[in-house]
Amino acid sequence: MLMMRHLSGFLLLTGILLAMTQSAKAIREDECEQQRALYPKAWNDVAKDKALFKCQSRYSGPLLIRLGVADGQGRAVMSLVPLEPGRDQTQSADPERPIHRMWLDADQVRRLKEGQYFGTVVRTEKSCWIRGDLSGDPIFLMDNSNPKSDSPDASAFYNKAPRISSFKGDAYFCEAIK
Repeated sequence: MLMMRHLSGFLLLTGILLAMTQSAKAIREDECEQQRALYPKAWNDVAKDKALFKCQSRYSGPLLIRLGVADGQGRAVMSLVPLEPGRDQTQSADPERPIHRMWLDADQVRRLKEGQYFGTVVRTEKSCWIRGDLSGDPIFLMDNSNPKSDSPDASAFYNKAPRISSFKGDAYFCEAIK
């Protein structure tokens, strides 16, 4: 009886290990290339994208949020373009900092345009997500609700419940581009 229990446990463990091995082989060899092919070939070319918001961080400088043309299902690529401080704040991408991008579905596009509350993970040109590993790919959060301050001299950041935007660990304040 004891031998049967050990044999059953061994067979169960073997089955689990085989299943894990099979799922590991399910990743295509060209997985990263296939993911990259979903994005524009010229990664840094955002000239045709519409500028929606200009964001400013005290520590990381300006950032432009741009949106590409929607496909037939309303999906569009959002681009976060770091800008060179002191330059034309709608065109001059900072060559020292990477552009981050992400495909958005139609509902995300709507929420981004509204600017009230929006969040997503974004990727760099070299990102490759295998088995859900988002290492090095930051989260972008935007909230432009601008609620009334807790006190006359408090900025939104110092309210009990701050409503701010955030990217790569820095707070940003974003304004819609008219």
